[in-house]
Amino acid sequence: MAHKVNIYENGFDEDGVLRPSRTIETDDAAEAERLVREEMSRTNSMMAADVQVDWRLCNSIEEYVRLGNAPARWLAENPIDGCFMSLLVEDPEHWAQYGVTTPEELEKHRLLQSYSDHYKETYCVRPRHHGMTMETPIEEIEAAYDRLADMAPREDDQSPGL
Repeated sequence: MAHKVNIYENGFDEDGVLRPSRTIETDDAAEAERLVREEMSRTNSMMAADVQVDWRLCNSIEEYVRLGNAPARWLAENPIDGCFMSLLVEDPEHWAQYGVTTPEELEKHRLLQSYSDHYKETYCVRPRHHGMTMETPIEEIEAAYDRLADMAPREDDQSPGL
């Protein structure tokens, strides 16, 4: 278990993918936020760092969202012409309207949305009947997302059997 701060010092690789040059793991949310802010300030770039929040280390939705919003808050405080990052809503009442009251539930909610978005980008339709809901264990959702990310788009426009 650890929050992962990704530092991007090398730009895009030969495949056009921005990969971290190093990753720093910490269980301290304040340290993770400090690392992100320091790297973004050092380079004056919104692409210098990001953080993968480990929901298991967060005591509340506010803590989870606050850490995840660190890069966007830095950019709001240090505007760069033509650059924008959106903030995830920090108000727990907002999330409660969706039945999301814990960091784990918010992680599931976001994973399910990411799965749907990635599926649509790959196959031009939203997934139907994939069987995953907020009651699905988070490990199953992560595994389905990983399988989808590893699949090449099909040429015959057929949906894969995930």
